[in-house]
Amino acid sequence: KVTGLRFGADAYLNKPFDQEELQLRIENLLRIRQQMQKRYAQLNERPDAGEELPAVTPAEKAFFEKLHQLIHAHLSDAEFGVPQLAAAAHLSQMQLYRKLKALTGQTPSRFIRSYRLLQGLELLKQGQLTVSEVAYEVGFTDPSYFSRAFRKNSRTTPAAILNSCLPAF
Repeated sequence: KVTGLRFGADAYLNKPFDQEELQLRIENLLRIRQQMQKRYAQLNERPDAGEELPAVTPAEKAFFEKLHQLIHAHLSDAEFGVPQLAAAAHLSQMQLYRKLKALTGQTPSRFIRSYRLLQGLELLKQGQLTVSEVAYEVGFTDPSYFSRAFRKNSRTTPAAILNSCLPAF
């Protein structure tokens, strides 16, 4: 039991088990999973100050760091998608889908797009590139689509971010 818990098992129930205990454990696990999804899905937003989120396990932290490194290494490659990420992470596409969906509530393609948009935000804040240049730099082939996706994700336009970084004359 202890070894299993060290390797990340969520819970153990001894037989015969109590129906009420099972129900409570399931509810708690679902609540924790939803909190984790919220935490990971909002990569570019800070969680509410009063909201208590579960601690990130070292294995989950390493998993996300690896994915971020892989995406970042291919950031400007518009052809780098789910099949390439899964292969680079040594997972099948279905394993990657299941793991990301469970941890973040996002599909792998949405996860990649969110990371690209976050990197685009950082580049826009630097104020050294145009919106089109940033779009190409973070792997979008269409600056118009980048602008629409950016606005949908961050509720502001890339131009507004860029203009806020430029010095006033």
